[in-house]
Amino acid sequence: MPAPGATALHSSLCFSPQKPSFPPPNCQQLNTNLAAKPKSLLQNHPLYTPTHANLSFQIKEKILCLEIMGVDSGKALSQNPSLHSATLESIHSIISFLQSNGIQQKDFPRIFGMCPRILTSNVKTDLIPVFNFLSQYLRVPENRFRVVINKCPRLLASSVRDQLKPALYYLQRIGFKDLEALAYHDSVLLVSSVENTLIPKLKLDHLEIPYTFIL
Repeated sequence: MPAPGATALHSSLCFSPQKPSFPPPNCQQLNTNLAAKPKSLLQNHPLYTPTHANLSFQIKEKILCLEIMGVDSGKALSQNPSLHSATLESIHSIISFLQSNGIQQKDFPRIFGMCPRILTSNVKTDLIPVFNFLSQYLRVPENRFRVVINKCPRLLASSVRDQLKPALYYLQRIGFKDLEALAYHDSVLLVSSVENTLIPKLKLDHLEIPYTFIL
């Protein structure tokens, strides 16, 4: 069982104990909570001490938040340099939004581990369009969002306009008709480049595609 301090820090830095609602809490209030609660806990946490002495408290706080979520902070910061300047409030708003759409805390290591860029997404312009795409174009019900996202976290890091829609239109044009199969089993095709991957490789006469996918 985790120590009370670690549990409190986990809640303060990253998560809400209850199912969050969106939009996220007032940023000024969240700033006050973060400033008031985690400092002493953070300094006593075993993950805090080994970090470089010259790192700011905010960076150490961010590193600890990522590690508590089960995300490799070094890999995440390396693959997504924008995380260095991202605020905990912005990360919290993304976490809250994903939870409000059925994503669970235990899913975050896989999702953010595979695509740390999601942690610096814009909820309004990046994430909401993806969920709208799943609902409107692939007919995924809200209670199945989690299944689809866990299958292919890269969906959350893909542009609906520049990637997901063009890929879907191309796949439909060459004969993919089973939207359910595309959403739940072959969603990696939606995040593949049409020009560099799908067009060269998806030739129906060379693929073993189930009959149900095709007219």
